[in-house]
Amino acid sequence: MFKRDKGNRDKVQGYLIDWDLSLDLALVDAGSAEAQPERTGTWQFLAIRLLESDQGEPVVQDRIDDVESFYHLLLWMALRYTAHTLTPWNLTVLLHQNFDASYQDPETGEYSIGNARSANMESDSLIKKACFANAGIELVLQRMRRVLCERYTDPKVSFKNDTDSVTQCLHEAVEVAREAYLKRLENPQWLPDLLREVLDNKEIDWEANRGRVNHKLMKPPKFATSNLKRKTESGLHPEGSRKVSRKSGTTTPQDNRSGPN
Repeated sequence: MFKRDKGNRDKVQGYLIDWDLSLDLALVDAGSAEAQPERTGTWQFLAIRLLESDQGEPVVQDRIDDVESFYHLLLWMALRYTAHTLTPWNLTVLLHQNFDASYQDPETGEYSIGNARSANMESDSLIKKACFANAGIELVLQRMRRVLCERYTDPKVSFKNDTDSVTQCLHEAVEVAREAYLKRLENPQWLPDLLREVLDNKEIDWEANRGRVNHKLMKPPKFATSNLKRKTESGLHPEGSRKVSRKSGTTTPQDNRSGPN
């Protein structure tokens, strides 16, 4: 929370809130039992590593997890309330897959998210599908994803056992880029600087498509049932076509089927 000084709009006075959810990182580093590794926040926007961790193994939420949560929240808001090209059905499915879908392990009873959120983090397929009308919002999302995805990628696995010379050069370049992106995450000023840079970019028309769009959503998708049946030959060859075949002297597989013995 913050407010601007009436006499000087550049002067900002802030307030720290939710102290009951704060965590003393010094206690975390010391391994103190007082530092409880609770997962606070709306789970649809929690960092992927917090949701995919073994529930029996404590994982402490850190500042970078909060930065990732900001990305997930911004992506949800952009999909829900800004102009893009997704149809109501596609939007409903993508929101469900990326933010709401969860699955329960029948053996352990533990819940986990699906693969869609991780896949969309490692690639920009979701952002490309949306085609956001506001170029500034799309640029912020693309740059944030490009950096945050390095938390979940391992070039050594991607290029494992590939000795091709060109591939090895690409591997080295990817390793260098990953290290640079991870350093950006360690810098607390990276996100504020990114937002300031994009907001100050005169080539971006922030006025275009700035209005709120209330996208219509469909009923939440359900899993496909297993009672789908293979089409019969009579279904593949409608009655009309079978009559025409009989009149012309030709036959269909349905006509050739032998009767019961």
